[in-house]
Amino acid sequence: MKNKIIDSIGKIDDDMIESVDALRQSKNKRSKTKWIKWVAIAACFCLVAVGSINTLQRFDYLKGDGCSATPGTIVDGSYYYKVDHSGVWKYADGVNEKVLNTYWEDGGWLVNESGLYYSCDKNVYRMDLDTLERNKIFSTSEGTHIGFDLTQDGNVIVTVYDKNARYKYQVLVNGKDGGVIEQLTDKISYDSNTPLFTKLHYQVGERKIELVQAGGDERTPHYMPTENGVSLLPEGRWVSNYGYEHVDGVISFDVYQEGRETQEESEMLIAFADGKTILEPRYNNYSGAIGHILLYVDFNSTENFGSNGNGIWCYDTDSGEKWQLKIDSECEFYSFTNDNQMLYSCVPWSEEQTAWEIIYEGAKPVSLQLIDNNIIE
Repeated sequence: MKNKIIDSIGKIDDDMIESVDALRQSKNKRSKTKWIKWVAIAACFCLVAVGSINTLQRFDYLKGDGCSATPGTIVDGSYYYKVDHSGVWKYADGVNEKVLNTYWEDGGWLVNESGLYYSCDKNVYRMDLDTLERNKIFSTSEGTHIGFDLTQDGNVIVTVYDKNARYKYQVLVNGKDGGVIEQLTDKISYDSNTPLFTKLHYQVGERKIELVQAGGDERTPHYMPTENGVSLLPEGRWVSNYGYEHVDGVISFDVYQEGRETQEESEMLIAFADGKTILEPRYNNYSGAIGHILLYVDFNSTENFGSNGNGIWCYDTDSGEKWQLKIDSECEFYSFTNDNQMLYSCVPWSEEQTAWEIIYEGAKPVSLQLIDNNIIE
């Protein structure tokens, strides 16, 4: 029987063998092709999913705080502000224009007369306010993330952080053409209480104020604000390197003193760009200024609650007079920014931005006239 089987196999036609072999190879090929196809589909799905998550992150959709408005910045009469999931917009003379898409900005943005600056990954870019042309002024392969601040002379201070190697440092960068001018601080511990350059040096107008440590301990150091080496505070008082407010033309520091621990007993050191410096009892955090007049929302007063909601108050630091700005429309105030002509207000529970014109009687601001209830629309 074995011999007959072997003999029969030996007589099979070669064409039949080749056709069967071709059929077998075809089946294997189709099986392999089908496997490759499904792997490719799965890979594409993963790429789409990852890309979608990245896109949602870049457009702020994965934030946990939802949509809310924050005050923008006024530069040469134009108001620059951020709209969640959209980008940075410019409002001027009743016209809105998007100048920067959220996708290209993931680490914050700032604007001044020198340009609009924003960071993406570990890069800092500058956009020209007139042409909207942009150029990269800083890039690093070090660290895990960066932050930046603007100086009044057109440069940028970049902070490089590394949360893995646990260090941080600051460099001064040319704000127009790019390039590191100098390293402002050496690498210090990521968790160190030692303040960086930007927490010790401040500028308002042409005035430069430096905080010099004068007592305290490593955990709660006391600092003396100085100008040209001269202290701005009487002996026995000090400031911290965190409690300060800074708006156009004015900067102030929370002042501390032994035995004064409550807010009602605390004081503020207020320095104006024109050289005026005063020590005042603390009342409210101001959000704006017109010359020596400070503007603020008084949340503690019952006078400004009513049909108009929270009102905006003025405090003349020359005369000591306080008054509330009248408004021609019902509105509740929380945060705002202003120049001498316009005031823009917003609240954190809404994405609306409201535009007001400041009305004067002589040199005194007396009321706000509604221009646009929501400039975003």
